[in-house]
Amino acid sequence: MIRNLSEESITLLDKPLNAIDYVVFDFETTGINPELGDRIIEIGAVKIKANFRISKSKFHRLIKTNAIASKSSFDVHGISEDELLKGCDECVAIYDFIDFARGCVLVAHNASKDIAFLRHSLKDYLVDNPFEIFVDTLSLSRKLFPLASGHSLDAITERYRFKSVTGFKRHRALYDAEITALFFRFAVKKLFRTQCFSLFELLEFLKRR
Repeated sequence: MIRNLSEESITLLDKPLNAIDYVVFDFETTGINPELGDRIIEIGAVKIKANFRISKSKFHRLIKTNAIASKSSFDVHGISEDELLKGCDECVAIYDFIDFARGCVLVAHNASKDIAFLRHSLKDYLVDNPFEIFVDTLSLSRKLFPLASGHSLDAITERYRFKSVTGFKRHRALYDAEITALFFRFAVKKLFRTQCFSLFELLEFLKRR
């Protein structure tokens, strides 16, 4: 994650955690494997500005797709084909997301899945990946609170009594992005006060065994 970075990303690594803009995001998808044809069908994102301020600026897109959602995926997010007919093309949604998140550090819960889908979509549309650094709040929860009874988004929501004001329910992209943003702000502020001053130090903390 830290090797062969651009000058812009290297500059970000040296910044204090409270001087960085973050975009906390979530994808809902038709399945779990983009290499086997699964696609993104919903993007939700929340921006956290300097001094860990959650911005009123939010991002939400439903995406049309020819891929059929697996029953297990539909049972989770419940997004119907009729809803997706009102969505936009994936290419447009991805470009809009890039514009929204450009210059920010990406944050997601269990980020490897969402990052895999993002990279696959960027490759499909021949777009250079502008996001070289990301933070996984699942790893953050496990490292910072090792004795907690669970680290899923459901467990975190219940433990800290986080509430979303998006109007969506759990397992919808904007809801999950907002809950993740609330946890990330809570956790990273704690780390900033006690252990990690810069983004580099945060990433090193997450790498420790």
